[in-house]
Amino acid sequence: MIEAHNVTSLEGNSLERAIRDDFGFEITNAKKIIKGFSNQVYEGNMKDKTVFIRTNKDKNVFEVEQVGYRIFEKQGIPVPKIIAYQENPKTIGFPTMIMSSAEGKVLSESDISLEQKDIVYENLGKLLKKIHETKIKDFGPMKVHNQELIGKFSTWKERCLSAEKKNEIAIDFSITNKYINNEEARKIQEIYKEISELDFGKASLLHSDLHHGHFFITGTEITGIIDLGALEAGDPRSDIAMSMIFQNSREQEHFKKGYGELANDPIVNKYIVKIVIRKILGRSHRDIKGDVESAISILKNTLQKI
Repeated sequence: MIEAHNVTSLEGNSLERAIRDDFGFEITNAKKIIKGFSNQVYEGNMKDKTVFIRTNKDKNVFEVEQVGYRIFEKQGIPVPKIIAYQENPKTIGFPTMIMSSAEGKVLSESDISLEQKDIVYENLGKLLKKIHETKIKDFGPMKVHNQELIGKFSTWKERCLSAEKKNEIAIDFSITNKYINNEEARKIQEIYKEISELDFGKASLLHSDLHHGHFFITGTEITGIIDLGALEAGDPRSDIAMSMIFQNSREQEHFKKGYGELANDPIVNKYIVKIVIRKILGRSHRDIKGDVESAISILKNTLQKI
């Protein structure tokens, strides 16, 4: 008998028994692939198909994701299928979602030429623009109301103020570690202020983490978008910036070509600064030297363009 509410102990056969008891599905070769504080991800086989079993302590995450996947499907954006979901499965004890795997391979595992990669990034820009066509009421992290996504903040200013403390911590951290000087810190603070005062109209649906590890390809076609756990309502230029920080200059040019005019807006660079200063802090906590140095380089180069 597997003890309920003890999801962290579920591995291999115990997870397979839990899925059989709670969902009635036969899963084999189950193994944990992601372990987080509030979420766990397992991979397994259902007949001859690879599936992913995901758990999260916060049911709102899966509620938002399910609506997000429906929106993407309606728009014709390729995403994995949700096979089953339970908010409180008796054995597992946490909200649990079973999903199909995305078709194709992630870019790093695909053997394609530079010219083919150019087409992939152009297609990625087109796809992100399509995601942004969905408009959302209010701003920021989302919740589900009457089967629709809405932001948690009624104004953009409120959304920005909610992040103010974390922004200050990120700047202080970079000053203390001599990653930036006082003049650069003042410039970043001015960027925060300018962004908080933007008026871009109704919020767009943002993926918020669309990088090379979160889309799958077959040839030059994008065949799957994954990881909708960070969906937000906000300025599409922020989402453009988030994608671009993971791209080299050649990839950026083709991505911007696919997305169109908005990707060349000067505000995109200011969002890059806003995002990267926070990533320096996060990557430092994970103690990955190369990632920190890369983020600092992006920050310095972008500040020079502004």
